[in-house]
Amino acid sequence: MATLKTGLGKKVANLPGVNDAVHAEAERRAGKVRAAATGHVLSGEFIRSIKVVKASGPHRRQDWLVAITHPWAISINWGHIDSKSGRPVRGIHAIEKGLE
Repeated sequence: MATLKTGLGKKVANLPGVNDAVHAEAERRAGKVRAAATGHVLSGEFIRSIKVVKASGPHRRQDWLVAITHPWAISINWGHIDSKSGRPVRGIHAIEKGLE
């Protein structure tokens, strides 16, 4: 069975170009989420809330993530019940598109 050397992940994460590659992948995925969100009625606000940010914390130097700060992001993405009609409104599933 293969074994990994202790601390190997940290060494790889700090190699030249790794941070840039991780950031580029996060940007690519954010672009896919934005593209999937263009058909939503509130797409402008939703799309503007999609940002690539550096993860915080002492051990997160190389981590980037796609953050969506729109207050209705969960309802827009996964759906909700319309408050006037009581009918279900389908979500746009833009976050899932970013994972593909």
